[in-house]
Amino acid sequence: MNRSLQGKTVMVTREHKQALPLIHLLEENDAQTQLVPLIKFEQVTDDQTEQQLRNLAEYDWLFFTSTNTVHFFHQMMTKLSVKVMNKIAAVGEKTKNVLMNYGYQVDFSPTIYNGESMVKQFVRKYGKQRIGLICGQNARKEIPELLQELGISFEKIIIYRTIKNEGAKSILNQNVLDVDAVFFTSPSTVTAFDEFLNKGYNKQIKQSVVTVAIGNTTANELRERNFQHIIYPETFTIENMVEAYENYIRKGDK
Repeated sequence: MNRSLQGKTVMVTREHKQALPLIHLLEENDAQTQLVPLIKFEQVTDDQTEQQLRNLAEYDWLFFTSTNTVHFFHQMMTKLSVKVMNKIAAVGEKTKNVLMNYGYQVDFSPTIYNGESMVKQFVRKYGKQRIGLICGQNARKEIPELLQELGISFEKIIIYRTIKNEGAKSILNQNVLDVDAVFFTSPSTVTAFDEFLNKGYNKQIKQSVVTVAIGNTTANELRERNFQHIIYPETFTIENMVEAYENYIRKGDK
C-alpha cells in the first residue's frame, strides 16, 4: 500500500456520487477522508432546452465539457427519443470515455484537457462550424468567450444546474478544524465552502488549511476568497490532484 498520505485528513467537497473515485484514491494512499458534498446537481427540463434538443440537426457539432453534461444529456435524449447524428467533441479523456460508454462516437478531443485548448485546436482543424455547447447553468465562461472572439456560431444548451447542498453545512463546520487539506473540484464548491463556513474561524481556516484545486479556474476562485495555501496540477484530473498534494507534502509542506 502507498502510505504517502498517512496521517493526513482530507475533506472532499464534491457531489456525493462523483466524490467516490477521489475518496478511493485518497484512501489508497492511506489518507483519512471526510466526504462533505457541498453541491448537488439537478436536470433542467424547461421548454427551451427541450426544443433545442429536439432540433440538434441545426448544429454541426456538439461540445461536451464535463462528464456531468454527458450524463444529463443522455438522460434527456433517451426521454425524448431523439437520435444524435451530430459530430461530437469532448474536452478530455474522461468525458470522452463516458460518451463512448453511452454509445456515442467522439470525433474530436484536444491534446491538452482544458477549454482554451479545446476551442483553439478545434478551430485550427475544422474552421468555422455551428456548435451546440452542452453545459450547466453555471458553466465557465472560457469556451463561449473564445468561440465568440473567434467568430464561431454557437448556442448554449443548458441541461443541468448546480445548487448548494444546505444539508452539508453543519457537517462542514463540525469537521473542518480537524482537516489538513480540502479538495475542490469546481468554483461552485469553493463558493459553497466559503458561504457555509462558520465566520468565527473563517480567517483561521483560510490561513492554515491546504486547498487542492482541480485546475486554475478553481484555484483563481480560492485566491479571490483569500485562501493562502493553494495547489493544483497541470493536468486537471483527480489523479493529478492527489499527486500534486503528495508532492506538496514530500517537499515539506512549504
